[in-house]
Amino acid sequence: MKTFIPFAFLAAAALMLGGCAALEGQDLSDELVSNEGVTAIANSRLNDDFMTGRATLSVTVVDGLATLYGTVPDEATRQRAIQILENSPGVFEVLDRTRRR
Repeated sequence: MKTFIPFAFLAAAALMLGGCAALEGQDLSDELVSNEGVTAIANSRLNDDFMTGRATLSVTVVDGLATLYGTVPDEATRQRAIQILENSPGVFEVLDRTRRR
């Protein structure tokens, strides 16, 4: 009985450490479920980009449809914003409502 208790403790510790390692490598970006979460990620990506961060842009995402609003200085910035949104998790289609300055 005395040898069983340390063995059980070691087995439990090994299982817990293995579970932590499995969670560490998990990509949670695929688990975005809310429109608000997808919208927040998309807006963050636009603001963090060197080219689109200088433009006045915003996006709303509803059921995978991203609607891009705002003013862009040129066509290259518009295309970059659309590209960023098309590659954002949870976005399946982009509707461009931007205007040129």
